[in-house]
Amino acid sequence: MRRGAMGVGLFLAVFFLVFRPAYAQEAKGLAPGWLSLDSSVGLIDKKLADAKAPLEKALGISISGFLDSSYTWSSNRPGFGNDDDISLRVFDKDHNEIVFNHLNLTLEKPEKDWGVGLKLVADFGRTAELLREATLWGSKLQVPGAGSGGEPSAELREAFVTFTVPIGAGLQVKGGKFVTLMGTEIISAPGSPNPNISRSYLFGFAIPFTHTGVLFSYPVTSIFTLMGGPVTGWDNPRDNNRQPSFHGGFTLTPAEVFSFTASTMIGPEQRHHSGRNRITTSGVATIKPISALTLFLEYTHGHEDKVTASLRDGTWHGFAGIASYDWTDRFNTALRGEFFKDSDGARLGGNIPGTHKDVTVGEITLTGAYKLTEKLLGRVELRQDWADERVFQKGNTRSDKNQTTLALQVIYTF
Repeated sequence: MRRGAMGVGLFLAVFFLVFRPAYAQEAKGLAPGWLSLDSSVGLIDKKLADAKAPLEKALGISISGFLDSSYTWSSNRPGFGNDDDISLRVFDKDHNEIVFNHLNLTLEKPEKDWGVGLKLVADFGRTAELLREATLWGSKLQVPGAGSGGEPSAELREAFVTFTVPIGAGLQVKGGKFVTLMGTEIISAPGSPNPNISRSYLFGFAIPFTHTGVLFSYPVTSIFTLMGGPVTGWDNPRDNNRQPSFHGGFTLTPAEVFSFTASTMIGPEQRHHSGRNRITTSGVATIKPISALTLFLEYTHGHEDKVTASLRDGTWHGFAGIASYDWTDRFNTALRGEFFKDSDGARLGGNIPGTHKDVTVGEITLTGAYKLTEKLLGRVELRQDWADERVFQKGNTRSDKNQTTLALQVIYTF
């Protein structure tokens, strides 16, 4: 899947065309742009939308998704045997390869028709492979060869139903497998890419990706919503210790220009050890001082009992900030900076060379994005990572305290 023809074709087609000016009539909705592909690819956008509309109406569901292909180059040129993964990356691990990351398919039915809502999100490609590696499905659903490159490039990210109990303002109930409430960044959704191509350390190592269970949500007031419920655990559809965890939080939106979400995850996550709790808390502020600028500020803290090899407790925490600015309705830049401290090796220990126990890492990332059409997005990114220990793989046998990467990405949403 890494070098799939679909990914290569999409990537090369767009990036060879991106530098060709288009002077034809621009698509309605976006201002004219010198790099616009509205007169060519934009016609495909319209044909797909026209073809999808009657199908959605007939089925009574919303159908959406996206294609994502990228290329990442690391200055460290990592390589150890057959492993050329870029150190401490989440989805952009592959050095010097054009990668078909993602085919996403999302099906959603609102509650209003049946009184019960439904959402299914399926992922295919390299990202799906990495998501499946992180998801503890349990022995009955384990794939032969898992853990050694044997995972299939397909994953069921979300599958849940919703309904609203007519109590007060309405108590919404969501049951099934769903993405976490925690953190700023998300696993990409149709029409909602993250501000940057790469993910932060906080996204990859400080919080979970998904949960399986029941989540209750209640709007206490027009600006304050409470959420919470029992889940099987952290990226764990099948509970590994017969002890449920709690996942919940609240959202406060006192004004259009400011919102704050706090969320937590509490419970045992170690296999067969129900008394060793993991507690993670995340706070995210979203600030929009002017229409073109959005600021995200996140602090996350975690602690787990007896999690290290020597049965010591583990603690981790970090702070990240993102500034995203829309220069025009086509062009955006996003700057992200963060630090992440893993005091006891509980979160990074198995992902870095050597036996470092106390590691602090940081990064600063600049991403430029341009809408070639309403549905086609091209992005370029420069990222600098650093650490207080030699945790970044360099070449075949060495390691370094620094790592620089350059990435290109194309996303087509349908």
